[in-house]
Amino acid sequence: MVKKPAICLISGFSGSGKTTLVEKLLCYLKEKGIAAATAKHRRKKVEVDTPGKDTWRHRRAGAVATFFANGDELVIFRDSPAEGVTPDFLAGLCPEGTALLLVEGWKGESGYPRVEVLRAGETPMLAEGTICIAVEDAAARIEGVTVLHRDDAKAIADLIVKKVLEP
Repeated sequence: MVKKPAICLISGFSGSGKTTLVEKLLCYLKEKGIAAATAKHRRKKVEVDTPGKDTWRHRRAGAVATFFANGDELVIFRDSPAEGVTPDFLAGLCPEGTALLLVEGWKGESGYPRVEVLRAGETPMLAEGTICIAVEDAAARIEGVTVLHRDDAKAIADLIVKKVLEP
C-alpha cells in the first residue's frame, strides 16, 4: 500500500499571497529533496475540459472517469466522491514517493496543520492546527503562534518540515 503524504494547508483570503508562497515553498522543498504535491480549492465550478472534444464527449456519454495522458502528464476527469473532496482524498491521489501535499485554500477545513497567510493589517483566523502566521509585516506578534514574514519561504518551509514531516 502506498503511504499517503503529510498534509499542510496554506490558507488566507484572496490576494493575501498564498499562491506566491506556495511557489516559493515548492522551490525550497525541491532543493531539499522533498517531493511535494499541491492542491487548490475553488468554490466556483471551473471547466477544464474542452466542450466537444474527445474526453468531454466520453464524460457526457457516461464514463465514470476519463484519463487524458501523453508521455509526460496525466489528467483525470471524474466526479467528486459522495463525501466530497477532502485533503485526505487528494493525498490518496498523489504519486508514490510524495512526502507532502500543500493544500491552498480550504479555509474552513480543520484537523490539519496550517500556515495562515495575511496581508498587513488583517486579523488572523487562528484556526485549529495553525503552526505559523505568514504576514506581510513580520513585526506583528501573535501570542502562541510562530509569526514569519510571508516572503521568508525558507523559514516557513523549515517550520513545515519540522512540524509536519518530522513530528
